[in-house]
Amino acid sequence: MRMALLPLPLAILCACGGGGGTTAVPPPTPTTCPITMAKTSPSFAADIVPALQSSCGSAAATCHQGPAPTGHVIYSGTPAEVYAQLVNVPPTNAPTSQGWLRVKPGDTAHSWIIEKVTKDQPGGSGYGARMPLAAPNLCQPTVDTLSAWISAGAPNN
Repeated sequence: MRMALLPLPLAILCACGGGGGTTAVPPPTPTTCPITMAKTSPSFAADIVPALQSSCGSAAATCHQGPAPTGHVIYSGTPAEVYAQLVNVPPTNAPTSQGWLRVKPGDTAHSWIIEKVTKDQPGGSGYGARMPLAAPNLCQPTVDTLSAWISAGAPNN
């Protein structure tokens, strides 16, 4: 009986179980800079939702995930579900006399989400901390993209 010798790289590949099997892809790492270059005409579904999910609503950062999130808004849903919780909705924890909405289309100055991601004491003292909580601040390109979307009327696109 004659044994065939395999070239060394092929022998190692076969011995290690490679060559044909699939490997699991790890989930994306949460980041506070999901948009590294500001977009002037962002899409809600393609840009805003993934940015919110990777910085605030991922499996690793559960403040905005699950049936009773501590952050009051769930970012881990579908774009339609996230949109319904954000746009023209009064925030749970904000000064009531200042006309805040979670997202006020066309008005970043009264969109609570912008206040929460840009101020150390959003709304003044007593209304929580800058988001994302216990993580680095959102990078400026991400904030600029979010602001551009709101300024454009917060389209559901």
